[in-house]
Amino acid sequence: MAVLKATEVDRFIARPDPAVKAVLIYGPDTGAINEYARKIVTGVAGNLDDPFNVVRLSDQALGDDAQRLADEAQSISMMGGRRAIWVSGAGAGFHKAVAGYLVVADTDSLIVAEAGELPKSSKLRALFEKSSSTLAVPCYLDSKESLHQVIGKAMAGYKLDIAPDAHHRLCEILGSDRQTTRSELEKLALYCAGQASVSLEDVNAVCGDTSELSIDDMVDAVFAGDAGQACSLFGRLSSGGITATRLLSMAAMHIARLQGLSLSAQASGNAGTAVKSARPPIFFRRQPAVIRQLSIWQLRDLESAEHTLQTAIAQTRQYPQLEPEIAERALLSLARNAQANRLNKS
Repeated sequence: MAVLKATEVDRFIARPDPAVKAVLIYGPDTGAINEYARKIVTGVAGNLDDPFNVVRLSDQALGDDAQRLADEAQSISMMGGRRAIWVSGAGAGFHKAVAGYLVVADTDSLIVAEAGELPKSSKLRALFEKSSSTLAVPCYLDSKESLHQVIGKAMAGYKLDIAPDAHHRLCEILGSDRQTTRSELEKLALYCAGQASVSLEDVNAVCGDTSELSIDDMVDAVFAGDAGQACSLFGRLSSGGITATRLLSMAAMHIARLQGLSLSAQASGNAGTAVKSARPPIFFRRQPAVIRQLSIWQLRDLESAEHTLQTAIAQTRQYPQLEPEIAERALLSLARNAQANRLNKS
């Protein structure tokens, strides 16, 4: 039926179109994908934990039994109300099941599917973009501009003003994953409860010593070619509750940063100048490490590393039970490549 912007999800929930039988939420921002899926499911069923009106299915389960999707969607709730069929890891199994179901869909149940990144050539994405009874909701990682808006809107929701320097510092600290951002902002709001505004000191007290700085340490170890340190920090961060997927995503973001800095360094003829003038700014204590990385990684090497990480991210979604092993293997591979690049230049 249409491609729905993520910012339009609330409007869809408030005034759902009965002609829509299924919604596909996809993209690189797993936090935003899950956030919008939860909103839509709650809007349909009223409660995420309702055993009668919320049915959770996996892509693997539908791959084993494609008919189950139609059976669940066409079942009538024992307690009344609409049913939500919530599908995680949507892929080939879901595509086969939903393609058959949409031909005969005649109930008020709503299928809500979470998927990862889908290329334009994806058959699943094409189905949802072209069908008259579906919606596709792409979720892209927050840019610094959209992160600025997310912070402002969240603080306004908590009835808190935020000082400009505190706002800027949050944009530096927070990553592009929406779920992590929401969690950090909620923690900050609780810390500032009873105050009128959020100061830079508040941000540094609550978020300045977060795992984000340790993630930077791990990322820098990977791209400096220090495999031992990278593995050690990966283990510590994982034990501390940081998901392997998030670590992969942060490494992928760093690659994008290095690519931009590499182009700037080529234009200016000086890596140090490129790093020191980077926007958003790089924390001054980290700048020497990033400058060294630019001497190790050429653009073609970064493109190969980007492919390695995107493949690993896709594999973690396909095999979530192996997420830590897949992530550690990919990051260790990059660290060894960096080590080889460094030795070749010495």
